[in-house]
Formats: sequence, C-alpha cells, structure tokens
Amino acid sequence: MSVIQRFAPQSSIQGTTVGREELEARYMSRFDERLGLRQSVTYVPNKTVPIHRWFQYKEGFSYRLVEMLLREFGADPTCHRVFDPFVGCGTTVLVAKQTGFGAWGIDILPLAIFISRVKLRGPEEYDLDRLRAEIARLQKIPFHPPSLTAPQDIRIIQLAYDPETLEQILFFKEQILQIDDEVIREFLLLGLMAILEKVSYTSKDGQFLRLKRNKRIPKVRTVLRTQLEMMYSDLLGEQTQLPLPGLTGMLHSRAHGASQCYVEQADARSFASEFEDYADIVITSPPYLNRYDYSRIYSLELCLQFVNEFEELKRVRHSLLRSHIESREAPTDNVHHPALIEVLDNLADQDLNNPRIPVMIKGYFEDMNLALQELAQVCRPGARVALVVANARFHGELIPVDLLLSDLAVDAGFEVERIIITRYKGNSSQQMGRFGRVAVRESIAVWRKV
Repeated sequence: MSVIQRFAPQSSIQGTTVGREELEARYMSRFDERLGLRQSVTYVPNKTVPIHRWFQYKEGFSYRLVEMLLREFGADPTCHRVFDPFVGCGTTVLVAKQTGFGAWGIDILPLAIFISRVKLRGPEEYDLDRLRAEIARLQKIPFHPPSLTAPQDIRIIQLAYDPETLEQILFFKEQILQIDDEVIREFLLLGLMAILEKVSYTSKDGQFLRLKRNKRIPKVRTVLRTQLEMMYSDLLGEQTQLPLPGLTGMLHSRAHGASQCYVEQADARSFASEFEDYADIVITSPPYLNRYDYSRIYSLELCLQFVNEFEELKRVRHSLLRSHIESREAPTDNVHHPALIEVLDNLADQDLNNPRIPVMIKGYFEDMNLALQELAQVCRPGARVALVVANARFHGELIPVDLLLSDLAVDAGFEVERIIITRYKGNSSQQMGRFGRVAVRESIAVWRKV
C-alpha cells in the first residue's frame, strides 16, 4: 500500500525528524497540487514532436511545460531573456527560440551541449541540397571495414554490440567525419548517436544501461536511414513555418558574437563570471538526487564522439553534479541546514546498501548551493525561476529536496512563490520491501529574484 509523502513519517528508522517537520510546516501554505502536469514534467510528450524528438533524453521535461510556464510567468519576448543552467537536451532553449525569445543554456555534459546545439540550428543554416545528397550517399555507399576503432577498455561497448554491428557503427561514423561542412557533419553524427541504443543489446533503465541479450537487433543502415529521413523532414517543416517574432533589437554582449540563442559547455557551479549575459526567465531541472550517473546511462553516446578511453569517461563522471553514488566528497562545507543535518545523522550508523549514500547527499546540496549562488548572479531583479526536481528517500529517510533547495535559494537572493506538486513517485523495490512504499513529491519550485 502506498503512502503519499505528506502523510508519511519523515524517518522509518525512528530517527530525528524535527528539522524536516518544521520545513514541511513552513512551506505547507505554498503547496499547489497540480497532478494534471504529471506527464509534462517527463520527456514523453516530446517523442512525437518535430526537432524535440531527434534524441530520446528520458531525464528531460516536455516542451509543454516550457510553453505553460512562459505563459504563466507573463513572459514577453520583447523584453525577457530565457536561461537554462542544466540544459540537458535543450528543450527550454529550443522552445524559447521557437516562440520568439532570446535564450541561452549551459551544461557540463558535452553530449548535452552537442545535442542541444544541433537541435537549435534552423534550416537557414544548412545547405539543404547538400544535406539531402549526403543522406543519400550514406544510404548507398557499400560497407568496408573502417579504420576507426572503439574504446577498448570501456567494457560496456563490447557487451552492447555484436562485432558486425559495432563495425557498421564505426563505418558510418568514419564516413560522416569525412564531411567538411561542420553543420551537416554534426547533423548526421547526431542521427547516428540517436540510434546507438536501438542497435545495441542495452536499454536505458533508471540508473543503468541494462543488457537484454534476447533483443532483436535491426540493421544499422536501416535504422540510420529512418532516423535521418525523419530529422530532414523535421528540418524542412521548420523552413515552411511562418517566422516568429524575435528579439531582434536585444543587446547580446557575448564576446564571440551576437547569437540570439546559444548553448555552451560550462559548470552550473562556477559559470557566472564566464558569461556577459543575463536571465529574466529560468526554466530548468538539475539532476535529481536519485543515484543516476549520466556518464553510465549515456556511455554509448559519449564513447561515439567524446571519450576514447576509460580514464576520460571517469573524468566526465567526476565532473558531474554530485547526484550519483560514485560522487567524490564535495570540496566545500557550506550547507548546514537542520533538515539535512538530521538526515545525515540518522544515516550515519545504518547498514546502508551503499556506504557512499551520505557522501552523495551531502555533495548534492553543496553543489546545488553553489549553482544557486551562481544563478542569482545572472538573474535580473524580478526574474522568475521554475526548477523541476524530485524528492528522495534513502534507507527510509525522506529528503524534501524541493524545500531544502528553496531555503538555499532564499539564502542566494530569491523568494519562494510556490511549490507546484506535479506527481508522486515510488521508491526502489528494495527500499519498499524494508520500509514500505512512500510516494515522494516531484515538484516545480517557483522563485522570484528579489
């Protein structure tokens, strides 16, 4: 039987709960339960929408959510600039561009920036006739053994593909890399990236890439053709749409040019001094405190283009926000919130299924505190922030991530307007077996820069 978070005990191991109970009581009047948004905070609606569907990024939210929040914030493309400090697959920046806003985004994961950058390019940036010809060439060129090789010390690559499929992937990569037009080359490379899971024995499943040895593997050439034809069709569809009103008169003081919408690789914990840009509307979702390691989940895609050996993959892993179990201890110790302290104290002497869980929890809030301090520096007075996040539960201890981050946001210079509850999520089967099922909040924390 499921218990909704607000009716559940904060601790299932008889630990201290005063800090969390005070936090819940203080924010209770600002809860706004809107369970009709449960699908909008997922990637699912993007699966059939042109451009947004080019890469299946399960951890993202939907275009619908961005459109709704822009309306509810009364955002005006003639005077408001949109920002996403955890850009993911680029949904916020892409919707902003499509609806006439100037926008920018950052992410520390190189894969995220690559996906977002390609999706942001309009048809006017392509030689469409040549793109069409290159797609046709890839379909017709006879296979021959490639000179490229896959990383030899990253085990998942060898497990994910049979030798013939891996050779096919490397063959098409080699053909694509020979194209001298960067825009076309990256378009085709994204198409190849987007099919890597489909032609593998893996499936993205929560925290992991799970092996499915009974999976029927389609031909790389066939799946790639379908993917590129879909992407090309979407691009032509963009060309035929009426132009949207834009921010043609907005001053954009980037050092490298006056690009209206852009994404760049940067760390949300330390980016503000690198950019001469600002934000009036922020719609974002940081990694959840859920043990997901994006360097594992997207290891196939990272290995196609961004890492060549295991040590490079490890460097990516340890550069990420501390939301996964292999997180190292945070270099800072600035967050001493009573609710967080009691969670860590309660877990200190427990027989945890992974002893690094407290390190991850502490590191997560240290990192998010830095990110919120940086965000405050680029937000103009009155800027509105919508942060999609989910609460967590480890060893029976509830962690109200939405409220803890809201308190940290107040310290950074924001005021909390409301906490929109969009759905309630379950726990791992292991935890439910020991401590019962508690459906924890997935929320949109809405703040204003004061």
